[in-house]
Amino acid sequence: MSRNMLVRAARAGLAFAAATVIALPAFAATGAPVRATLPNGLKVVIVPSTRLPIVDFRLVARAGSVNDPAGREGVSRLTADLLTQGAGKRNAQQLAEDIEFVGGSLTANSGAEQLVIACEVLKKDQPLGLELFRDVIVNPTFAKEEFDRKKDETLGGIASDKSEPSVIAENATTKWFWGDSPLGHPAIGYEKSVQAITRDDVTGFHRRFLTPERSVLVVVGDVQPAALMAQLKTAFAGWKSGGAAPTTDPYGPAAPQKGRVVRIVNKPEATQTQIRMVCPSVPRNHPDWYAIQVANTICGDGFTSRLVNSIRVEQGLTYSISSRFAAYRNAGQFRIGTFTRNEQLRKCVDATLAEVQKLVDEGPTAAEYDKARNFLKGQFPLGLQSPDDLAGELANMEFFALPQDFIAGYPAKVTAVTMDDVKRVLKTYFCTTDLKILVVTNGEMAKKALDGVGQIEVVEIE
Repeated sequence: MSRNMLVRAARAGLAFAAATVIALPAFAATGAPVRATLPNGLKVVIVPSTRLPIVDFRLVARAGSVNDPAGREGVSRLTADLLTQGAGKRNAQQLAEDIEFVGGSLTANSGAEQLVIACEVLKKDQPLGLELFRDVIVNPTFAKEEFDRKKDETLGGIASDKSEPSVIAENATTKWFWGDSPLGHPAIGYEKSVQAITRDDVTGFHRRFLTPERSVLVVVGDVQPAALMAQLKTAFAGWKSGGAAPTTDPYGPAAPQKGRVVRIVNKPEATQTQIRMVCPSVPRNHPDWYAIQVANTICGDGFTSRLVNSIRVEQGLTYSISSRFAAYRNAGQFRIGTFTRNEQLRKCVDATLAEVQKLVDEGPTAAEYDKARNFLKGQFPLGLQSPDDLAGELANMEFFALPQDFIAGYPAKVTAVTMDDVKRVLKTYFCTTDLKILVVTNGEMAKKALDGVGQIEVVEIE
């Protein structure tokens, strides 16, 4: 059996094992998490499990697009893209060949406020995995030829996105909703800002923001915690604090929304309309988070939700519609997203708002309430079926300062959500009158169709 086949088989086997692990209290079937802070400030969480011969490393740093300097939007994403394109003594090809030879994976990516590096290898290849993982974090080379190549790829992606209505809608909504906030630009950046990025910008971002005191490292797999902790201390001994990065988040909550406003992004040739509805909400570490999850499962998260059943199934106005809460460290947003045929635009908007308002006014039925809680409790362990899934959840616990018993306590917390809690958060966070509505479609058509919905403005695609 090849190394790749062995890794895939091990991952598949863990899908069965992990369902049993997470169903038990506090990692009873794995091992107790071992937590420590290395001398350089790096937080480490190790969860041993001998069920399968796999080791998963995951580092999450507070180094996302919110930290992009003005005029250099996209530098965090470009930095992440370059980490695996040469590090330590290996160039990009050698890195790719070495991790592929052992059937492992090595990735890096950046979002709004997280830069994530992950490596998964078989137990016998742990020394190599740790070496590669450490090198891409601490010693990336940022070779000029790789910088030029990735920069060109990024510019190509931005150009391609300009013809994709759903991406246009997402980017336009983000910028409109967050305004001048560091959350208000796409992680990929803009054409002009990416063109302006230099190699020095990338190395400077890496030095300032990808630092041990801004990071948490989680390791899940077949390891001996004490021995591994010693190895980590040695491997990362040379990784020093950047010393210059701010200690607080560079953004605050979104401004309250008063009234309903509509922005039409003109795409004259469009035959379908992308629709987004947004309003401010709460950060991730908020006491209403569990109640919001239950309420949103009923509203628009899943195939049996109110919005899917009404707007898609019963009225046939769209193929896809959902509601979700984007929760950051220090801010949040409620969002509904869908699309429809141009001639159904007004009907789709009115029906969506009416369905949410009905749920806010009347609350859910007892059957919906019970079904939502049971669904969440049943789905939660399914999202922790592999070492990387579990490592990701543990890293988020540290990143968002969640209780250390979050995973074990999740079912009880969802069970504790009362019907009154659901009704209260529906009235508090599920907006229908104080919100922003953005559509991407033919401007002239949309302006007529949405007359009376709210104050309207028409803008061109940027």
